[in-house]
Amino acid sequence: MDRLLVALGQGVGVSPSSFAAAWDDDEEAHSMGSATVDTPVRGVFLADVLALVVIPLLVNVGSNTVYDLVRRLVAKARSPQTDQPDLELVEVENNDGDRIVVVRVRGARP
Repeated sequence: MDRLLVALGQGVGVSPSSFAAAWDDDEEAHSMGSATVDTPVRGVFLADVLALVVIPLLVNVGSNTVYDLVRRLVAKARSPQTDQPDLELVEVENNDGDRIVVVRVRGARP
């Protein structure tokens, strides 16, 4: 399906709508596709993921590019605090061909 799904855990400090806005405000990111917020099917995703940011990719994008872009936009959208927890990003592909990037607090249990 060539979509990018960004799942933001609750402890990340960025709401899905804030991330979607940051994506659409970024020239490089927006050139890949426009972001919308969607609610995942209950029980299908991680327990602490309340919403997904969905980007239908208009171009083929390498994993490193996606990873770096998501990390940069999450850092930009986070509220500036000195005691922010470390984050980890995990990228997988589902059976439909969607690329899923999960952003969560390092060491958080799924």
